[in-house]
Formats: sequence, C-alpha cells, structure tokens
Amino acid sequence: MKKLKFFSPLLILILQLFISGCSASKTTELSKFVILRNNIHRTFNDSLFHHAHWGVLIKSLETGEVWYEQNPEKMFMPASNEKILTSAATLLKLGPDFRFETHLTHNGEIKDSVLNGDIIVFGNGDPTLYNRFFKEPTDVFVKWADDLKSLGIKKINGNIIGDDNAFDEEHIGYGWSFDGLDAWYSAEVGALQLNENYVDLRIIPPATSKDSVLIIPNLLSRYYEIKNELQITDTGRTRVYFQRPFGTNKIFIKGVVKAGDESFEETPSLTNPTLFYVTVLKEVFEQQGITVSGMPLDCDDLFYWNHKPEDFTLISVHYSPPLIDILSGLMKRSQNMYAETMVRVLGWKEYGLGSFRNGKKVVEEILKDNFGIEPDTYAFMDGSGLSRYNYVSPTQLVKIMEGMSKHQYADLWKKILPIAGVDGTLRSRMKGTPAEGNVRAKTGTISNVRGLSGYVTTADGEELVFSFLVNGHLLTSRDTENVTDSVLEMIASFSK
Repeated sequence: MKKLKFFSPLLILILQLFISGCSASKTTELSKFVILRNNIHRTFNDSLFHHAHWGVLIKSLETGEVWYEQNPEKMFMPASNEKILTSAATLLKLGPDFRFETHLTHNGEIKDSVLNGDIIVFGNGDPTLYNRFFKEPTDVFVKWADDLKSLGIKKINGNIIGDDNAFDEEHIGYGWSFDGLDAWYSAEVGALQLNENYVDLRIIPPATSKDSVLIIPNLLSRYYEIKNELQITDTGRTRVYFQRPFGTNKIFIKGVVKAGDESFEETPSLTNPTLFYVTVLKEVFEQQGITVSGMPLDCDDLFYWNHKPEDFTLISVHYSPPLIDILSGLMKRSQNMYAETMVRVLGWKEYGLGSFRNGKKVVEEILKDNFGIEPDTYAFMDGSGLSRYNYVSPTQLVKIMEGMSKHQYADLWKKILPIAGVDGTLRSRMKGTPAEGNVRAKTGTISNVRGLSGYVTTADGEELVFSFLVNGHLLTSRDTENVTDSVLEMIASFSK
C-alpha cells in the first residue's frame, strides 16, 4: 500500500497566494473592461443626441469578441461610408494594378501636313486628368499634340469627337439633391473626364475696396463663363457663394468680399463632361500650333454613331495611374465622382456598358461572395453616398472591413483609408491623442447623417474594427465628431 503524500503548509500558502493573485488580476482586467464599455455607452447616449439614432458595432479582429454594440443590425443612411462598399468591390474585382485606357484615334488621310478627317477620343472613365495626378490637368492633351506633330500634322480639317459610349447617359446619381448639383461634390460622371468635371476658382480679395477682385480658374476655357457679381467692402466679413443654373455652364459668383482678406477657393461643377473634355482638347491643340477647322463634338450629337477604337487609326493610348492610387484619392478625400466612376467601370468591364444598374449587380455579387452579405439586406442606390436612398447596417460595414483585413489586399486596403491626425478627411481629427496615427477609417457626411467606420488598435496591441452611424441628428458635425473621436481615443489608450 502506497503512503499518502501531503502538501507542506508552505506550499499550500504559495498556491493560495497564486490563485488569489490570478483571481485579482482577472477581476481587475474585467473591471477595466466594464468601465470602458460603460464609458462608451454613456458617450453614445449623451443627452445631446436623445433625438437621434445611433448604430454602433465595435469588435475585436483577433478574438471576434464584440466590445460594444447598439442597433448593429438596423438600417442607416451611411453617407460616404457607402464608398466602403464601392471601393472594396472595385479593388476585389479589378485588382490594384488595373488602369483606365483612353484611345486617341483619327479617320481620313494625312496629306501635306493636313489631316483631312476627325480626331476621335474613346474613354472608359479615367478620372485622373487633374492636378492631383499631373502638374497640369491638360498635360496629356499637350502630349497628344506632340504625337500629332510627330505624324506631321499641322492642321485638322475635321472635328474633335469624344466617344463616351463606354458609359450610359446617366451622369448623376439616383436621389441626389437638386440644390447641390452645381457643387464639386456633385460633379457629373462620364466616360471622358477632365479636371474632375469642375473648375477650381481662386478668389483673391483686393487690397482696398477701390480695387477689383481677381478670380483665377485652374483651367482656362471658353467652355464656361464666369459672371462676377461680387461686392467689395472694408467692413464686415467675406461671404461668397456661387450659382450655376441647371443645364448651363454660366457660373455666377455672388456675395461680399472684404478687402485685405486671405484668398480662398470656390469649386463649381460643370455639365456635360464629354463636351468639356473635347472643347479643352481642341483649345490645347490650337495653343500648341495645330489648326482645327471643325468643332468639338459629343458623339451622342451625331446621327447613327456606333464605333469602336478599332474602326479608326490609332495615334496614342493613355493609361491612367494604377487603380490603387485612384482609390486612395477616392477614400482619403471622399471623392464622389471617383466613386460613381468605379461602379460604372465595373459595369463596363463585366457587361460591356458602364451603367449604374450594371455596376450595382457586380457590387452586390462581390459583397455576397466575399462577405456573405445578401443583396436584399441593404440598399445600394449610388456609389458615393450622396443619395439618401442608401441603407446599410453597422454589422454589414464591419463584415466588409473585417473581411478586407484578412484579404491578400489587406495592407493596400488599410493604406487607402484616411489616417487620424495625418491625412484625408481625418487629418485634423484626434490630434495629440493615442488615436492619432492609429485610427484608419472612412468618414461620411450628408445633412443630418454622419458615419465613421474603420480600424483602431488598443494600447496593448489588440486591433479592433468598428462602425459608427448616426441618423436624424440636428447638431453640428463637430458635435458628432466629439462623440465618435472620444470613443476611439478611449479605445486607443485602453490596455487590459
């Protein structure tokens, strides 16, 4: 018979202390987490927002644990958080290296330095002919003029025709607010795009009220007309606005400018991107010494026009920067025209016509196959979030963000998001806090709606994914930022 062995009193004491220490440590960890969750709850349910509707989901990417939720399955207007759906689908479908193509062609014959025919440009939506990607928006046009000269062409006895038939003729999104269509953020979308389909106007107040205001466009053209109706004052403050009557390119600059104030910028949109494109192309050719006898024309104004680039003689093909660079501009600046372009190029790539309807089918298919989000569980009504007919839940946004964080493009995806206190629409937010340089997230703003969805890492290195949506609020954007940003700052400084 074996003898029973007993623990010594010292060993028992050590074990009791160890168990007690583990229990205290676990209790402390739990208490800290409960305190954090309670603080988050109080912040989102601040009395200032008693009239509004919050949708919130905060989840650990490492453990899958839900840290906090409030109405996570409910439908909310997402504003520019809609771009998360658009950009994720585009990146997964086309890949980061996809490039838009623009074909410069001609018909007719070249004889004695004269092209007896037309110049025809075919595009599939390249949105990058702008200062964001080039020194001047017309740099590609200048190169094309050089290409014509290299063929010996000094005169064009014909027209400059823009073929935009890669996309349909729906240039704005479904449900866009009529009173914002003259602003840059509601710029039209098309298969041929220049200067992001608007014009930047630098307004320079005079030194004294006896002098004149200077209005300097970033791209000069006869395509639009500026009507300066500004008044100058020595007192008060500068209050300026613009109007572009629907269907026209007459831009009325109105209001009061105080002498001696700093310069500022206004950015009205322009209508008919294709005609804008070919008008400026003709002007550039002429500036570069090539005579053009014909007119700038949208192919839709020509009877029975139905052509492809292969029907004509190729002069040059311009390739855009890679898609990942374009998506970075889309997400960091929240560029609506870029987002609408993406939906349409998906439709063009898959079905041969860049319509929103075709692109929507592609987006819905990708979200279903990659993230398990069924098409009839949300409303995808435009690509940018300007439409108030869009509806999505915090859970669905988190599913996309979570799925993208595990994809082979995860690093690229996170790089295109705005970074708190660093760049994009978050560059001035959360500065001087643990969230600065930490939070990567997409913002969203339309009237009475705010959104913020992305990633945040705790002080001890645990990465979380989150989605915050608020609808029906009657406060300022700053008020909503105070709520969402303070929550992210709490999380970024939290350690278990």
